[in-house]
Amino acid sequence: MSSVEHRASPLHDAALAIFPHASLHGVMTFAPGEPMALLELLETAPGILVAINAEKIGRADPVIVDLAATQLGYPDGIGAVLALRRRGIRATRIAGADLWLRLVDRYAGRRSFYLIGATDEVAGRVAQRLRESYPAITLWSRSGYLSSGEQDRLVDELNSLRPEVVLVAIGSPRQEVLMQRWYGAHPAVYMGLGGSFDVYAGTKARAPRWLREAGLEWGYRLLREPARLRVLPTLLKFLVHLVIGRP
Repeated sequence: MSSVEHRASPLHDAALAIFPHASLHGVMTFAPGEPMALLELLETAPGILVAINAEKIGRADPVIVDLAATQLGYPDGIGAVLALRRRGIRATRIAGADLWLRLVDRYAGRRSFYLIGATDEVAGRVAQRLRESYPAITLWSRSGYLSSGEQDRLVDELNSLRPEVVLVAIGSPRQEVLMQRWYGAHPAVYMGLGGSFDVYAGTKARAPRWLREAGLEWGYRLLREPARLRVLPTLLKFLVHLVIGRP
């Protein structure tokens, strides 16, 4: 990464001044409390929002560790909430799958958006639905399947269009790597969304509300997506660290 990429973003510096935070297995995580506090902070400074959960804390991937140290990691998963509370910090879960929609609702008509992720069909369906809900919105969209050449051309496109909010639904840690690169070329508000476009487009189901409110959405995803069972050892490692007070 370049020296520009290692420099703390204005969003990170602003969060340091007002939000409690802790290093969880090396992953800096803030506790904004309520989504509104986080959305209000986005009025003041550009930067990257990084969703932190038990998997990211347990894995402590250097990409995530470095990014969270200079941007704004927030407790997207119940594991991150419990780890913060273990450190004596009052934290509540802020689900990225909900936060991005609140962000759009707050800024539609006032800020421009670029949606990057999923297939062309899904990205187009998300963009169409947002335009129907917010007629005044300015947005562009494209698939998240990017060749090396397309990644390079996208840097030029971001510099040309100058979107103020870039929503990236590609999956971790690839989306974090790309957001860091794009932020270095075009500072804006960036947010990683994983599979949120598929959920919004109706091609993937989200956990029922009662499971989400009980902090069990992660279990629902494991059952619905057996491929995610590969993360189970990482989750167990996180749980052990949580119990012995080391996250």
